[in-house]
Amino acid sequence: MSVPVLCAGQQDTASQPSGPASALTRENPRAAVRSFFESLFAPRAPIEPREPATPRTSPPAQAAAPEAASAAAEMPAAPAASAAAAASGGALLGAKPAATDAAAGATNSGADTPVAAVAPSSVGSDVATAAAVAPPAPRAGIALILPAKASSFGRAAQLVRQGFMAARGVALDKPEVRIFETDGSADSVRDALAKAVASNAAVIVGPLTKADVGAILKLPLLLPTLALNTPDGDAALPRNMFALSLNTESEARAAAAAAFRSEAPVAVVVTTVAPLARRAAAAFADAWIKLGGSIKESVEFTGSLGRVRQAVERARGDLVFLAADAERARLLRPYLGRNTQVIATSQVFAGAPKGETQKAHDLNGLRFFDMPWLHQPDHAATMVFPRPEGQISPDLERLYALGIDAFRIAGELAQARTDFLVDGVTGNLSVQPGLIGRLPLQLEYRNGRATPLAGVDQK
Repeated sequence: MSVPVLCAGQQDTASQPSGPASALTRENPRAAVRSFFESLFAPRAPIEPREPATPRTSPPAQAAAPEAASAAAEMPAAPAASAAAAASGGALLGAKPAATDAAAGATNSGADTPVAAVAPSSVGSDVATAAAVAPPAPRAGIALILPAKASSFGRAAQLVRQGFMAARGVALDKPEVRIFETDGSADSVRDALAKAVASNAAVIVGPLTKADVGAILKLPLLLPTLALNTPDGDAALPRNMFALSLNTESEARAAAAAAFRSEAPVAVVVTTVAPLARRAAAAFADAWIKLGGSIKESVEFTGSLGRVRQAVERARGDLVFLAADAERARLLRPYLGRNTQVIATSQVFAGAPKGETQKAHDLNGLRFFDMPWLHQPDHAATMVFPRPEGQISPDLERLYALGIDAFRIAGELAQARTDFLVDGVTGNLSVQPGLIGRLPLQLEYRNGRATPLAGVDQK
């Protein structure tokens, strides 16, 4: 399955240049991937469910099973509840083979405590007595919630899952992983969350999209929950939620923090009209001002390179923040002043050049922030994990890396650790309840190639 099939690329027509910049109007093979990646982390309203169909009338004997499943969902700590939830939609990976008990309508989910068989005549008071007397099974394993059934995000879910399981494959402790798939609707993610809790997992990982994270914000989270995105706006995260995200805003804020100097506080912002670029520009400006700096000029590139050059020269700033993708960054960089420090986010990196003629010399001197996974394959923190099969874009590689770090964090959360550091493949991670701090790697284009900055404190 290729990404263009899942989500067609949206051309940034408003910022397509004319004249010397006309090369950008050619078909861009990375546009679909960039648009897809942007939609994953962009604010998006959840899909509201359709009106439910009128339920069919079932005989009393057949209706007993759904009622039992509903009651079990309200008692997630009980072994029978764990079994029912696992049978209702959780794909179990790395688990013991499940054994079914037709009489009780339960499934052994692979927990150490098996589900006891109950004779048909004893259903009722005996079940209630057993639930009251039997101690709850200890929680174990990880529930992974991904939008695998959503056409727009199926590819993203696949890459995150692959990275997650790749990290599990090299780990000494290999917990059971139960996959709960959602379809992009608010009801779907809430249902998956309920099943994940009832599956007796120790920790929940997911959801992945902004809309899905927003759909569970007001729900009581009974278990440590590692969301793989942040909610839209400044919404507060509920208790027990940890949020790890690759959004461009976090990189823009990291760029501001790394570049700010009190003796050089004046910045100029150059952005395209693409939504992702605008969000990066806004996040940088906000962080820069909070640090004590000022934004002397903010200019949008809509096709006129001369207008951008004039604005930058007029402002005489100490630094230029460039919010643009790789193609437009190469076009704009020569017009931003050779002696002016220019910084950017990972947007400017579209992959390592394959030959001397493909070196990005136009970007020389530009500093940007990205994850170690893409630029330090021989580093101790990255080399232990297998690479994804086949050639994929940097954006999809980033989702694979997100899955790796998600597994590593989940393992710590499952041990009731809530304040720790991870030398991650996506960056240096500071894990605490709420938004997880991610400090990406600093790089600079030298001789046409992205080079990690030696001697720069990355912590």
